[in-house]
Amino acid sequence: MMRPWPFDDQQLPHLTDVQRIALHPSAVRLNGQFAPLLEHLATLGNLTELTRNESALLEKDNVSGALYVQNELQLAPAESTHMRIFYPQWEHGYALEECDSTTGTQRHSLQFFDRHGSMMHKVIMDQGSDLTALKRLIADHAATEQLTPVQLAPAVETQPASQISQIDVDALRAEWAHAHNHSDFLQRQEIFDQQRLRKLRLAGKAFAYQVANDSARIILQRMTEIGTAILAQVGNAGVVQAYYGKIKKVGTKNSRLKIMNTGFRMLLREDHIDSVWVAKKPTTDGIITSLELFNRQGTHIASFLSKKANGQPEPREWRDSIMHLMPIFGA
Repeated sequence: MMRPWPFDDQQLPHLTDVQRIALHPSAVRLNGQFAPLLEHLATLGNLTELTRNESALLEKDNVSGALYVQNELQLAPAESTHMRIFYPQWEHGYALEECDSTTGTQRHSLQFFDRHGSMMHKVIMDQGSDLTALKRLIADHAATEQLTPVQLAPAVETQPASQISQIDVDALRAEWAHAHNHSDFLQRQEIFDQQRLRKLRLAGKAFAYQVANDSARIILQRMTEIGTAILAQVGNAGVVQAYYGKIKKVGTKNSRLKIMNTGFRMLLREDHIDSVWVAKKPTTDGIITSLELFNRQGTHIASFLSKKANGQPEPREWRDSIMHLMPIFGA
């Protein structure tokens, strides 16, 4: 029987995500070869994938490990998921076995962190996952040194305006007005751009404008009513995960907005939202409209778009719902 985890988050308030995991009695530190490790997940069966940042998380069950090998978008299924991974931002990884407090069963996972110690991505084994193959995979990718302390980079401080690279506004607006094809637009959308908020502010009112901070809740509740499929994105500097499908149930509690589909969950900290923007991007299929959420530091939290196929226009129900959001004048 595995020893119980002796701490909770309240007892370790000063530690980062990775430092807490490193203290777990079952934790196995992984070497830095994360891409080959993840590419072998296709042999384990179906998995649960979770991507998070400080303000949101997106979790999808019953996902094939082949997701880490096939990097092209597959939008045909009624419900699907997709990821863009940026491995240079992945610094620490651990395999973990722990007791699920809800079911009392053992849960196996792989967890990955950035250089500051924040969790970026987690892979959780489903009931049908091949645990024997998982243990072999962990043994093959375990770090040689397991006991040395985790080395972290200092926390990132907000740069003063004088040190932020300047943006050519004319070039930005010309690029924004250019009609990319749908696939190219989605690839650009899945890049975690640290200057996304600045670009929205400079794009011009024809392409971007601010709306109320509760707009995500309004739109998601509307989508549950009319049954229009959407694209929901949550990401960080290391991975951006997208879910494509209909929203079945939305709930709120203590500033937490939750999407609770069977097999799909999304959590959004509404108290972290500092601004919400409507962005309109021309493509060869017409305008694509998105809802973009940011925190107080100007960091991107999440995006919501319509789900559409190549060659098809954006669903009218989605666009009309977005257009009913009241702009914040002077923003």
